[in-house]
Amino acid sequence: MRLFTQYKGLKKENYILFFGRIVTNLGAMIWPMMTMILNKKLGLSATQTATFIIVSGVIFLPANIWGGQIADRFNKKRVIICCDIISIVLFVISGLIPLSLFSICVLLVGAFFQTLEGPAYQALVADITPPDKREKAFSLLYLGSNIGLILSPTIAGILFNNYLWLCFVISGLSIMVSTVLIGLFVRDIGAPHKKKEIADDPHQGSILNIIAKSPALMIFIIALSFYQGAYSQFGYLMPLDISKAYPDNGSVIYGTVTSVNCIIVVLFTPVITMLLECVSLTRKYALGTILQAVSFAAFLVSFGFIPGYYISIALFTLGEILTTIVIGTYLSKKVPAQFRGRIYGVTSFASALMTGIVELGSGKLFDVLGSAYAWGFSVAMTLIAVIASIILISVDRRENVKYQEV
Repeated sequence: MRLFTQYKGLKKENYILFFGRIVTNLGAMIWPMMTMILNKKLGLSATQTATFIIVSGVIFLPANIWGGQIADRFNKKRVIICCDIISIVLFVISGLIPLSLFSICVLLVGAFFQTLEGPAYQALVADITPPDKREKAFSLLYLGSNIGLILSPTIAGILFNNYLWLCFVISGLSIMVSTVLIGLFVRDIGAPHKKKEIADDPHQGSILNIIAKSPALMIFIIALSFYQGAYSQFGYLMPLDISKAYPDNGSVIYGTVTSVNCIIVVLFTPVITMLLECVSLTRKYALGTILQAVSFAAFLVSFGFIPGYYISIALFTLGEILTTIVIGTYLSKKVPAQFRGRIYGVTSFASALMTGIVELGSGKLFDVLGSAYAWGFSVAMTLIAVIASIILISVDRRENVKYQEV
């Protein structure tokens, strides 16, 4: 029973955002299949696919920084709604026109506005939630995201061959439902928490000054960027690997692997959140990066072995749960309220940049040397995140003692 009662006491807005995420991700059918769309439907090689994704990512980079600045300057709820409206229109249009690089570009413009709203969404969750409830709030939001994703990848895999256009349209309509829920039931109520937290926080200055004054925050951003860069292989290298092993039904296999990922998240997120409640955020994050490194090593030796894919995704998902419930909580703890949008923007920027580097490197290795070398490269990138995460534990502890003595 405590698995569910641990989420009691949150604000109404937290539960609305939870249901909104369920609906949005129930229709999120394009992104898990993007690599296969570019590779199988449009005929791009692994390197060309990586190049296309990287170029798109470079275009998205300013959205992370701008989104952070906009979130800290304007009403976060209005930012989310305005960006959502534009995304909805473009997603639906991209599904109604013939599939081509042009239609994918229309979709990506819509995704640009989803990226632009990202820092506002994260900051809104932190603003509406008291500090002692934030880990639960981010855990609940993550749980909702994956409840919605349980079915969508499998459905997308089934629709992939003959009804792909429906995936685009459904994605837009699902965002519309979430937008209506936010518009009607969510208030931007961060102000009551902001005054107290700003007064108590020893950091002052711009977001860069805040990062420079906190070695722990700098190390966390490094660990996060390498972790997220390697994490992107879930949607890039993994489908390439499975499609190469199973050319005819790779999309269906990958869809089920993705659904297993979401099922494990739904079943184990409340358990892990409860059992590790007293474990420090930095220790949980380090354990999560270690599990990701182990899972990538398992993918390396699982080519063409379907049970190996499911074992690997189980390890990957347990690591994902640990890191995801930590990120938003840790950043909101280390940064004053008036800078939350910008710190989410900075970390998103660094993660997107590293994602491009990892995907380009693994894409070239996949085309030239094969999937084993590409996975080996991914393991190496994750190990950098593991090392940084382990260092973070002691640095963060010393930094906390220092501020307690001030």
